[in-house]
Amino acid sequence: SSTTSSSSGNNALNLVCQKVLACEHPKRKRSHLVSELELPLQPGHVASMHMTAYCFDVIYAALRNLQAPKVPPFIPNDKYPLFVTWKKGYDRRLRGCIGTFSNLVLHKGLHEYAIISAFKDSRFDPITLHEVEHLHCAVSILVNFEKARDYRDWVVGIHGIRIEFQDNHHYRDAVYLPEVASEQGWDHAETLDNLMRKGGFRGHISEDMRLKVSVVRFQSDKVHMSYQEYVAYKANYGETVLNESCAARRGLFHSCRP
Repeated sequence: SSTTSSSSGNNALNLVCQKVLACEHPKRKRSHLVSELELPLQPGHVASMHMTAYCFDVIYAALRNLQAPKVPPFIPNDKYPLFVTWKKGYDRRLRGCIGTFSNLVLHKGLHEYAIISAFKDSRFDPITLHEVEHLHCAVSILVNFEKARDYRDWVVGIHGIRIEFQDNHHYRDAVYLPEVASEQGWDHAETLDNLMRKGGFRGHISEDMRLKVSVVRFQSDKVHMSYQEYVAYKANYGETVLNESCAARRGLFHSCRP
């Protein structure tokens, strides 16, 4: 996915993930890819359903102008790069997906990127309250960053890649999360070529050019949650969803607060 012009208070590098559509290229100074990504990251499973449920809580509170929800105690507050993705409907149409490659504490990062991905993805209109019950949320915690030897040094379906390259003295970079190449049925060259197009390159792509692209591979610890799973999650903890009027009309709860 290519970078967007969104920015956070800590000047994190905001990135948009999307399979086919091109994104705006930001006007910003060049970052140093390898030095930025070669940071100590904890391996293992980090993502959990508590994170996706919290993201639902966050956008509900924002849409209803309520106080920001408390972070569930089950969510650690370690630092990780992350993405938050919103999809809609049975066919899971992309509705927003933005993240950062900077290491953010999870409590702040999840809140921030739940909001940004839902309401500030420039490719889409902001998510509205009536859409929420049709949404599907995913949180991707990015781990295991490694400098690849070349554009072929990663495994389709296992790794995501981030690239950077020079085009007539213009710096370009772009990223795909791990699931993109396998979902599209792309091999390494096809993935790289599409990613270069995402980054804004419009010229002929030769094998020599491919071999000059700097590639960082990474993996994603990812968790998904549908709205129905969110409702069940809240009920399991004895809570109602913030949009309790819609839930009550659908018979999901026996009563709701006024």
